[in-house]
Amino acid sequence: MKDRIQKIIDDKNLTPSRFADEVGLNRPAVSHILNGRNNPGLDALQRILARFKDINAAWLISGNGPMYNVNNRESKTPSLFDENPEFPSDSPDQNEYGKEMAVKSSVNTVKVEDNQVFMQKNTPAVKVKKIAVFYSDNTYEEFVPSKNV
Repeated sequence: MKDRIQKIIDDKNLTPSRFADEVGLNRPAVSHILNGRNNPGLDALQRILARFKDINAAWLISGNGPMYNVNNRESKTPSLFDENPEFPSDSPDQNEYGKEMAVKSSVNTVKVEDNQVFMQKNTPAVKVKKIAVFYSDNTYEEFVPSKNV
């Protein structure tokens, strides 16, 4: 069972400490479970299943069936470094810098109840100083905006 809990931690991109916090268990208890010192109790299993509703209870308890409930799987939060399925890196029509996409301006809407005052802080505009791109072959490029921007 410790291997299945470790698989949840890995699949959800969590650290054991973060996992413990998310499910409401003590960090040492999770450490003992992952090290094989203790087996998780019913309370721990219920907390895991309550927090991660997409996990199949039968899989967690006995290893039978798929890891995720087929009809109730939450989408995995993509990482910044995951490949975008819409623009795979080996796409033949992709130019050197990728496809340019229009940026939609966001509109901040605030619902203000009667007798309430909303004051928005005006923060100074921030400017990009440098962008660094790190490649898998341990090389990198730095991009610095021109001074007249």
